[in-house]
Amino acid sequence: MEITFSNSIKHNQDHFDYIKNKNNKYVYGTKYSHSDKKYLELINKSIPHYIQSTEFKDAPLSIEEIFAFNRVLEEQIEYWLSLRVHIPIKEGTDTVTYKGETIELDIRPIDINDNDKALRDLLRLHDIIKECLEEDKPLYLSIYEED
Repeated sequence: MEITFSNSIKHNQDHFDYIKNKNNKYVYGTKYSHSDKKYLELINKSIPHYIQSTEFKDAPLSIEEIFAFNRVLEEQIEYWLSLRVHIPIKEGTDTVTYKGETIELDIRPIDINDNDKALRDLLRLHDIIKECLEEDKPLYLSIYEED
């Protein structure tokens, strides 16, 4: 299964053309990724009717759905941030900003903060949602089985 959130319609164009366009932003999980399970949990808490639907691609979320999803997303981000052990900037670290605070995420497979890779994806999704709300654009959701 793949879950994709994007700021533009993704599945009606060639994948390589889509990723070349710097205006297109997306986050996704796959059956191989830790993030997919977390996305399903967040969707189920905030917009559960999408979980009961059959497979679909590029469904635009309403403003109310975006706000509901974003509220649950922020709760998850803040929970994981509260569990983190502070680490200094070092090799293998991604630096992100959340609510004005700079955070060093260690995305190596095994380290002190095991959720940092998934947290990075959730923070990227948070930025996409913020952009969609500021520019009055829809957030697109896709849930489908991979080919």
